[in-house]
Amino acid sequence: MSAPLIDAIVKAENTEKRQVAADALAAFAKSEGLISSVAIIDSLSPLLENKKSVPHREGALLALGSFANTFGQSAEPFLIPQMPKVFELYSDKMVPVREAAGVASKAIMALPTRYAVRLLLPVIFHAIKESKWQSKIGAMDILSGLTNSAPKQISATLSDIIPVISEAMWDSKPDVRIQATKTTTDCFNVVGNPDLISSIPYLVGCINRPEEAADCIHKLASTTFVTTVEEPTLAIMCPLLTRGLAERIPSIQRQTAVIIDNMCKLVENPAHAQQFLPKLLPGLDRMIDIAASPELRSVAERARATLVRVGG
Repeated sequence: MSAPLIDAIVKAENTEKRQVAADALAAFAKSEGLISSVAIIDSLSPLLENKKSVPHREGALLALGSFANTFGQSAEPFLIPQMPKVFELYSDKMVPVREAAGVASKAIMALPTRYAVRLLLPVIFHAIKESKWQSKIGAMDILSGLTNSAPKQISATLSDIIPVISEAMWDSKPDVRIQATKTTTDCFNVVGNPDLISSIPYLVGCINRPEEAADCIHKLASTTFVTTVEEPTLAIMCPLLTRGLAERIPSIQRQTAVIIDNMCKLVENPAHAQQFLPKLLPGLDRMIDIAASPELRSVAERARATLVRVGG
């Protein structure tokens, strides 16, 4: 029964009529029930892969968006597996297909419950790391959207997110770098630690401009940390602290160690600090072993002891 409706999508004269046909297909699927609709969603997959026909690819994307809008969250388990193909079509040679990919992805990504974010991230990460530049931008734009719709879940997964988007900030394509900077800023802003709010632009900036790391560390060294430090705060600070420990200037090394010591004293849950031990301990150990200044070695030893204590 759905075949004529799918055929109508493909044969529609333009995007507007194709959207009407896609909505009709989704309405028919709704009347049949979700379980029966799974087969219809699966039947759209070959259309997405049809390299020779723009109407097939555009129509399938519009249909996926219509399904998301019609069924809502109940369709989430069946639509999210289509996202790798949707992200791939962000890089399609034809503008209508790229635009339809944006429509579909935004409709599908508006569905996820807070429990689905961790399942979505590997799909987004793959698009950022492995796809063409348009798909990378689209995936990061979706990630930015999740900072609004699921801020707590994004905050809880920052230790996984930051390495991926940080790498994108060094992409050869300027448009990718711009989007990566925006998405990184959006992700950092979900942390909500009042002690760091004013420093977020500097924390983002020193990722793609390493020469600014020393200035950022100097600013943070004068910050009085009073808010309980949790995993998201450590996640956004770790890239800067790692870089600071690797600096050759003793004063920067000392300030970095002081920041680590001060922040870790406010960590209440050992699990929050534990995963950052392998990233920060080598730099502190190096300072303790080779620093010429006894005072610098003492500061590093104190920071190390605090980090190990709070990290269990």
